[in-house]
Amino acid sequence: MKAELIQLGLSDEEAKLYLSCLEINGGPVSVIARKAGVNRVSAYHTIENLLKKKLLSQYNRNGVKCFAPESPEKLEELMLEKVHVAKALLPQLKSLATAGGFRPKIRFYEGMDGIERVFTESLSSEGEILGYTNLKQLIEEIPVFFKSYTHKRMKLGIKSRYLSPSTVESVHAIDPFLPKEFDANLMEILLINKDQFPFENDILIFGNSVGIVSLNPNEHLGLIVESPTLSQTMKAVFDLAWLGATAFVAK
Repeated sequence: MKAELIQLGLSDEEAKLYLSCLEINGGPVSVIARKAGVNRVSAYHTIENLLKKKLLSQYNRNGVKCFAPESPEKLEELMLEKVHVAKALLPQLKSLATAGGFRPKIRFYEGMDGIERVFTESLSSEGEILGYTNLKQLIEEIPVFFKSYTHKRMKLGIKSRYLSPSTVESVHAIDPFLPKEFDANLMEILLINKDQFPFENDILIFGNSVGIVSLNPNEHLGLIVESPTLSQTMKAVFDLAWLGATAFVAK
């Protein structure tokens, strides 16, 4: 529970003292500090913080200052207050961010976690996901994650269109990664000449962002650029490539 309390904004010592106070139903600082394994001197300061957060209350017992835990529901009230403050502050923060004109946001991630982060963020897209990909490379490098990602995307009802180099492995590569039941309209893949178009990186176009992923074992990395104009241009380029690939397949 201590870890969760820290996630909610309490310090390590605040979490220890609060939990100990709940367990023994309050008491003098010395008793609470001993139960929590905290130095009594520092406990006084920390308990003052918990009083300010209204997680503890103070009372006197036989002339001794004691502290009692408030109802755990106070934690929820504390978090709701913070959410309210954050919402009130958002318009001002956004105005500061746009005061100097639009600046594309570029985020760079390293390692497999970074690669997965780019794919996961694409699931926030309200429209379809467009992508230049290499299915053979995907299923070799991140098979478990790719299956999970595909299932989540299908469950969210997000359509995707992919262009991928055609190989023996890629023809039915996607089949084992699909749910048993799914809407076939949610996925379109066009396989293109692997010699003419040897994709080494994945490029995902979604919402106002463009994600770039390298699955090369020597350079695992992910990159996301948030830019409406770049995203719009990349979507237009993809549609042009898709149209050309469709015409080629039709022949």
